[in-house]
Amino acid sequence: MAPGRAIWVTRMGNRNKRIAEPAGDTVWAGATRPVRGGRSGASVMDTDMKAEPGRNSACFCGSGLRFKQCCGSLTDDRPPPHGIHVIEDFLGVEECRRLSGYADTRGGEPLMVVDTAATTANKVVRRLDPARVTERVDLGPEQATLEALVRRTLMEVIEPALGAGIEWFESPQLLRYRAGGFYKGHADSDRFDATTSTWAKVLDRDVSLLLYLNDGYTGGALSFPRFRYVLHPRPGMLVFFPSDRRYYHAAEPVLSGIRYAVVSWAAFQGGPKIHREPAPEALFMRGQAFG
Repeated sequence: MAPGRAIWVTRMGNRNKRIAEPAGDTVWAGATRPVRGGRSGASVMDTDMKAEPGRNSACFCGSGLRFKQCCGSLTDDRPPPHGIHVIEDFLGVEECRRLSGYADTRGGEPLMVVDTAATTANKVVRRLDPARVTERVDLGPEQATLEALVRRTLMEVIEPALGAGIEWFESPQLLRYRAGGFYKGHADSDRFDATTSTWAKVLDRDVSLLLYLNDGYTGGALSFPRFRYVLHPRPGMLVFFPSDRRYYHAAEPVLSGIRYAVVSWAAFQGGPKIHREPAPEALFMRGQAFG
């Protein structure tokens, strides 16, 4: 596995220390309590945009700069906002071609999402969602290859970058976005309740991981509306970021062609959990028990 080239770099001297701290009030702590999030009845997108830090407020990353000068910068050459890690050429060209070519020969099914309203501490419920138009590729025997790839990525790259151990990760999915496919704005671990105007953590996810496999399509950008940041994926690119509401994001519509992306989510070792058991598809990193 090639180490790749990191796009995200530390701009402020105190940032590495903050990233390496998995507990407490830090970027990687995640959301554990409901938080006010805008006016009652607003859509999730509208509410999240209202929750954006003030342009002149201190940036949440702890740099000491104003939000507009740091993670909320609108300059063309801005680096990714703090907490969003991007590594180009992480996966080699030949492996990207092999996996995407294999996926071209495989069937798939519409991807279901976690029904956060029906999910309880004892059971995770899934459903189809018109806000997400994509399909999960049936990888057959190659599923084990994908699981090994994500496990190595977590152990060799993400754990060292965050200074925190991963307890388990959800079995990775290879997603196929055809023309017209998209996933509207969402947070991977949190749900917004419009009736109470609060966010709450509903899934035990701390880290979101994306690995892009191909080009030859148009559209399909990864956007973070809160930061007004748009990333255009390239083959072999690895992206990871916190799963909570601050990193509300969307897969923009694919306009032509097919986009392939590997996705998975991971939970920190020893971190607070809201469910008694991990998701049914959870894979433990080192065989430890849940809890």
